[in-house]
Amino acid sequence: MWNVTDWPKVVFSEETQFVLGTDDNRVRVWRHPGERYNSPHTVLRHTARTAGVMVLRAIAYDSSSTLIVMRGTLTGQRYVDDILRPHTFPWPARSPDLCPVEHVWDQLKRQMSSCHSVHDLELAVQDSGIYLPQDNIRCQINSMPDRVAACIAGM
Repeated sequence: MWNVTDWPKVVFSEETQFVLGTDDNRVRVWRHPGERYNSPHTVLRHTARTAGVMVLRAIAYDSSSTLIVMRGTLTGQRYVDDILRPHTFPWPARSPDLCPVEHVWDQLKRQMSSCHSVHDLELAVQDSGIYLPQDNIRCQINSMPDRVAACIAGM
């Protein structure tokens, strides 16, 4: 079983889309202590295509990559779907619980000001990505043992 000293050796990467508009697509839920990972708190969300900027970032305990803006379509998606997905465990739909990068994206999206064009949004995303303290990333990585334990307990 992995422990807190193993997780700082891992590099996590994830893509996300920053969209035009004010809808942050987050759902707020009030929970009692101990209910954090209970399935009744999982919410199915339907999304539609919206103008925005797709970005990729990698994080590690002591470093993080620059934000990479991906223009056009993500050509690696078919590789993921056809080659990699058959060799992975089922993942809860839209679950951010195990990927610390999801929480980094959430922090960046909260810092974003409203933009009126895709170009302005791209510039704002690149600017905001510079100002996320490494301590915030370390905090997310340090939470991995608890996240994994909660998923195992829920199986």
